[in-house]
Formats: sequence, C-alpha cells, structure tokens
Amino acid sequence: MDKRFYDDTYLRTLECTVVQVTHTDKATEVLTDRTIFYPESGGQPGDRGTLGSFKVLDTKKNEAGDSVLILEKDCPVQEGKQYIQSLDWDHRYNFMVMHSAQHMLSGLLFTMYKIGTVAVHQGDEYLTIETDKSEIGEGIIDGLIREANTKISEDHAVIYYEMSHSDAEALGLRRSIKVEGDVRIVEIEGVDRIACGGVHVRHTGEIRMVYCIGQEQIRGHVRLYFRCGNQAVEESLQNNRIINALSRELSCRSDELEGKITALQNDLSESKSKSISALKKLAEYAIKENLKDGVCVIAGEGTDIQAIVHASNDYADLALFGADTRSGRWVMVLKGCFERLDFNKDIRPLLSIVSAKGGGRSPVFQGAADFADKEALNRFTRDFRKACLSL
Repeated sequence: MDKRFYDDTYLRTLECTVVQVTHTDKATEVLTDRTIFYPESGGQPGDRGTLGSFKVLDTKKNEAGDSVLILEKDCPVQEGKQYIQSLDWDHRYNFMVMHSAQHMLSGLLFTMYKIGTVAVHQGDEYLTIETDKSEIGEGIIDGLIREANTKISEDHAVIYYEMSHSDAEALGLRRSIKVEGDVRIVEIEGVDRIACGGVHVRHTGEIRMVYCIGQEQIRGHVRLYFRCGNQAVEESLQNNRIINALSRELSCRSDELEGKITALQNDLSESKSKSISALKKLAEYAIKENLKDGVCVIAGEGTDIQAIVHASNDYADLALFGADTRSGRWVMVLKGCFERLDFNKDIRPLLSIVSAKGGGRSPVFQGAADFADKEALNRFTRDFRKACLSL
C-alpha cells in the first residue's frame, strides 16, 4: 500500500482504487491501493472521513501495517472501483497537533527533569502522558509549561527521516525502539528526537498553546493531563471569562481570588458548623417536648432528620420516629429497651399505613414515605406508640 499520509501529512483528498472488501458482522472493511487515512497506532486515533459517498467511521491497521477503512455494515463498496478519499480534516489536524505536542512535552520532561514517558493517549478532550515518576511537583509542571510554550513561539521545524535500526539505536533516543528493520525518526529540531510512525504538524507554532489541567496516580505513576492547540486556546478564553466574573463578584483582583475563595470556604465551614449545632439544639428541644414514656414522634415540614439522629445519642432508652412531611424522608431510632422490638415483624407492617419504604440496622432505620394523608400519618404514629408501649 502507498501510504501517502507520510509523503504529505496535509493532503486532504486522494483518488484510490479499492483492492479488497471484507464484510463482517459489525462493519465493512476496505483496503485500497493507496491512502491518506492514518490507522490507529501509538496512542493516535485512526482517521475518519469519506470514501466516495460512503462514510469512513475509523481506520485500523492490519497485520501488514496497512490502513483498513472501517465503514458501516453491508456498505456496497466495489472491489476494483476508483473512489475519492476525503479526510475529516478537523479530526485529523486536531490529533496531528496533539501528537506533536506530546513529543514536545515528553522530550522536555526528559531533557529538563529526567522524567520518562511510559504511555500516552490522545483523546477527543485532552492529551495524557503517563510518566515513570510517582510524584511530580507543581514547580516542575509550571517549568514544563513555560518552556513548552516558549518552544511553540520559537516555531521549531518538525521533520521526518528514515535510517537503519542500528543507526537509530546509536542516537541514544529517550525511548527504546519498538519496531524491526528501518526506523522512521520524527524530530522537533532542537527539542526532541524519537522513533515514531505517527503524523505531525510541520512546525511547533501550529500547536498554538499547551497547558496542564491536572494529574493523577495510576499504577504507581503520575499521569499528566494536557489541553493542546485550539482546545487550549478556547478553554483559556473560557477560564479568563470565569476569572473575570469571579473577580467582579468578589470585588478583588484575579491574583487575590485564591485567598478570597479560601476565606469564603472557611466562613462557610464555620457557618455550617454553627448551623448544625443550632439544628441539634432544636432537635434536642423537640425530643424533650415530645417525649413521653420513652417514646417520641416528631413530624412536620422541614424536620431535620440528621439532627434528630444526632440528638437521640443523648438517650439510653428511646423509641423515636421523625418525619419531614415535605420531602417524605423518615427516620426511626430504637434504643435500649426498645431494641427488643423486631423491626421487620413489629414495625414494618405499620409502615404500609403511610406507604413507607426503607430499612436499616439497629438502632437506626430510615427511608421515604407519602405523608400527604395526614389522617394516615396520625394513625401510623398512634400504632407506633402502641407497639412501643406494649413491651
């Protein structure tokens, strides 16, 4: 197969002849005499586009290393017939940019910080680089991004050439060579050089921008996440709009936002703590006011179920039923002597009165119910008291 995507990575259309058509249970697989469709390989997705009037959904590599076009099932492509191949150029170019950015980032990680690349993935939303380190500090990330964007602005050329396997090994590349025979080298002049079978942009200036959006631990390694190219530009614009809006709302400069938000979070945490304390006090008072013979029923709109449970901890012997009639949530606490009640045998049958569902583990049970029928709720609470006092 004549792989024209290596001769000119910017070629968008090409006339070809179909040499083989294979129909499977899921798709139609097409092999052509020459192609501009790059097959999925090395973390770079396969190309999409059209073959004549037929939609090419993906491109895979066969055992011979040729591009196999993946079309819809039972697609009527004819062997021996000529068709025009057309790339989904936005899709292709996005991954050319991302792949070149990955080489640049991995190369800088290695030369600047002796951090190796274990695996890469180019996705629709971001680029990931899995490194050989278990920890990478923010200072390293900041230094990497500053240098990467400098290399973009310097517009280094991206070139390709082939050499023998032995000559390639002698170059001392940052990553071992995974293919046999002659080796295709991709070099970003003055930045990185590595064996690669992917397609790339001509100059680093086309990458436009890169920045790191986060990291995570995976298999004991740090995986870095990046935005590249137009995606990086668009997100940076969006982030700038958000930062400006927050600065206006909080009446501060952008460099003061982090401290301002931290202060607000602390205030919120303190207010939440005070609110929880106040709700518990109200729950304690409600239990005290409604407690009779160790049995307590609290039901009303906005009843704080969690606060009731916390307040119940102050009692050794307690049979409590609490209900928020607005949300339909309910809770039941059976402590001390009331734990002799069998929830499934003695209590669950009563729950049907208010169409309640739920369960739990002694001493706390909870669930949801329909409290719209006030008479049914009153009947349930009477029967609940009766069951508790029958012990």
